[in-house]
Amino acid sequence: MTVPRALLVLLILSVLGLSLVLIRGAGARSAHRIQGLHSQSIKLEQSLWSIEIELAQMREPQAIRDRAAALGIDLAPPTPTDIPR
Repeated sequence: MTVPRALLVLLILSVLGLSLVLIRGAGARSAHRIQGLHSQSIKLEQSLWSIEIELAQMREPQAIRDRAAALGIDLAPPTPTDIPR
């Protein structure tokens, strides 16, 4: 093998090795970002569940009555004359 050919092979192998290192580094950064986004997704789901539980508690009839009483609103069932035709 001639010296120029050996240098060419060495250059090609060096470029391939450097490319492999860069690709693995990009993969590691992507995996780290995916893990962070997954953790954030879990936290947001937990927050959503907490808010849904709070909303369900606020929609309970007794909770509505309590809030209406605190605001001084008189709640009474509708009479037939209150219903539009």
